[in-house]
Amino acid sequence: MKFAPVSLSVLFASSALGQEDKKEHYLVGLLNYPNSYIPEVLQGVSSGNAIPVGDQMWSSAPNVPFTDVPGVGFSDMELYYDADGNVVKGEYFCLSDNGFGSSDNSADYPLNIQHLKIQKPFTYRHAETTFEKYTEVTNIGTALIHDPDQYIKWENGADIQVTYGVPDETWDEYVNLRVLTGRDFDPEGLAVISQECAVLGDEMMPAIFMVNPTTGVVLSPFVRTPDIDEKGAFNGKFLSTRSDKVHCSMEAVEADTCSSVESSVVDDSEYTKHDKSGGYEGFSLLADGTIAAFLEKKSGDTDLSGEPGVRVYHVVPGDCSSGSEPEFAKFFGFYKFEVGAGNIADVSTIPGSSRFVAVIERNGFPSGHMWPGAGNPANHLCVVDLLDVDEDMVFKNKKCILNYHNIDDPWDADGNGIFKYGHTQVTNEALVVVDDYCFIAGTDTNYPWTNQFAISESAEFFQEVSDARFMVVCFVEPVFSTDYTLLKELGTEISAEEAPVEETEDAKAPVSEPASEPVSEPEVEEVAGVPDTETGEAAPAPSVSRAGNVRNLREESTYSMSLAAGGLLLAAGGFFLAN
Repeated sequence: MKFAPVSLSVLFASSALGQEDKKEHYLVGLLNYPNSYIPEVLQGVSSGNAIPVGDQMWSSAPNVPFTDVPGVGFSDMELYYDADGNVVKGEYFCLSDNGFGSSDNSADYPLNIQHLKIQKPFTYRHAETTFEKYTEVTNIGTALIHDPDQYIKWENGADIQVTYGVPDETWDEYVNLRVLTGRDFDPEGLAVISQECAVLGDEMMPAIFMVNPTTGVVLSPFVRTPDIDEKGAFNGKFLSTRSDKVHCSMEAVEADTCSSVESSVVDDSEYTKHDKSGGYEGFSLLADGTIAAFLEKKSGDTDLSGEPGVRVYHVVPGDCSSGSEPEFAKFFGFYKFEVGAGNIADVSTIPGSSRFVAVIERNGFPSGHMWPGAGNPANHLCVVDLLDVDEDMVFKNKKCILNYHNIDDPWDADGNGIFKYGHTQVTNEALVVVDDYCFIAGTDTNYPWTNQFAISESAEFFQEVSDARFMVVCFVEPVFSTDYTLLKELGTEISAEEAPVEETEDAKAPVSEPASEPVSEPEVEEVAGVPDTETGEAAPAPSVSRAGNVRNLREESTYSMSLAAGGLLLAAGGFFLAN
C-alpha cells in the first residue's frame, strides 16, 4: 500500500497536541491479584513443559515445569453483567493471556476467563482515614475456554492442540472438555455483550470468534481478519502469521511437531503476513452493540510496516446463538502512535458512545533498572474519534490526557509519602473506563518473566513486579462524558449528519445500558520461546466471504492549517508543556 506524504508541520502539531493535554487527576489506589493464588480448576495441572530450565529473561526459567497452571496476568478487562443484563459494580471479566508468550512455549497453557472482584476503599482522607497500600483482588470464578461443539478447525483439517498432545494424565479432563491452549490462540481482546455472550479477539492468527464468558464455551467458528487495499476496502485476502496452524502440514500437526513455521512459509502462501504478536490487542464494545477492533502493532515480522498507523476494524457480533459468527463490517481507519510508543495496550469504550474510545499505548519498557539502558516509558492514555479520518485514512481527532508514569497522588493513596506514582510493567494491557470520571488499568505480568526491573525479591512490595496489578485513577472533570468540553471539541470536525455509525442488519446485538464500570485489557510483548520446530507446507487461503467499504469522510482544509499553527505555537512555548 502507498500513502500520500504528510507535511512535517501537521505531523509535529498532531503529536504535540496529543501530548500536551494532561488532565487534572488523582490516584484512588492500587490492587494486586496474588500470583500465588491458583484457582481450583487450574490446580494440579502440569504446565510450562516447553520452557527451558535456566535464568535467561524471556526465554528460560529455573522452576519449570510447573505443577499448577500459574497466573500470567490479564490481557483484557470487561464489565461483568448479571443475568438481567445489569452491570455489577466492582466485578469484571478478565481475560488471561495465552500462557508464556508464544505458540512455541504455550501448548500446555489452558486459556481461561476469570470473574474478579476489583474494588478499592477510598475516602479522600476524610476523618484522616487511610487504607492498605495494596488491596487484594478476589477471584469469584474461572471459566476454561473450551470447544465442546467442535467449532474450531483450520482450513487444512487441523484440530485444537489437546487432540494431538498434552503433557501427561493431569490433562485428561481438559482433553475431554476440548480446552483451548496457547498453541491454538493468543487471546488479547474481549468484548462482552452479556453474561452469556462475548466476542474474543486473537492476536496469533489473527481471528475472532464468539464465546460464553461465564462458562467458557466457544459459540462459533473463528473468522479470519480480511486484508485491505489502498482504499481500505477488503481485497479478498486475509492476514496470517507463522504461528497460524494453517501453514503446518497435517503430518506435522498430528505428530505435534509444528508449534510455528518459518516466516518464509507465510511469504509463499496466499496470505498477507503479519507479526505473530501483532493481532488484536484492543477490543471495545461500542454503545451501538458493534466493536472497534485494534491490531496491536505494525512492526515486527509483518507486511504492514509501511502503513501510517495500526489497523482498526469495525466488527459486528453474532446474535449470540450457538454457531452464529461475528462479522467484519468494514475498515475503520488507522490509529497513529505518539512519539516513543509502538503498541496498542488496550482500548475501552467511552460510556454511551459509538464514536469515541479510550486507548492506552505502550512500548517495551522496562529492561532492568540501570539508566541509561533500561529504556524510557511511553504509556499514554488517549481518546480518539473513530469517525473522522484524513486522506490517508488516519484518525484525525485524538488527544492524550494522561501518562501512566506521571500519576498524581495528592491524597497519598499508596501511603508512601510520595505524591507521584508510575504504573510500570511490561505490559499494561487492561483498561476499562468506569464512568465519566474514572478508569481501572491492569497488567499482564508475562509470568515467569515478571521481574523486568531485576529487583531483589526481598523488596518490601515485591508484588509490584510479580503479581497482576490494578490501578484506579479518577479525573477531576468528567473527561469521558460526551457532554463535556473535551469530547465535544474533539469531534467538531464532522457534522451530526456524518457521525452515526453505519450498521448492517445484524449489528443490533443485545447489550445492556451503557455501563459505569471499568473494562481494561493488557497486551503482552512477544516472548522468545523454544526454537522453531518442524515446519510444513502452507495451505491455500480461504475464499473471501465478506466485503466492506471504508468510510472516507471529507477533510476540511482548515483542520490542517490549525494543526500547523498549533505546532508552531507549541514549539515556541515547548518549555511550558512539562508543567
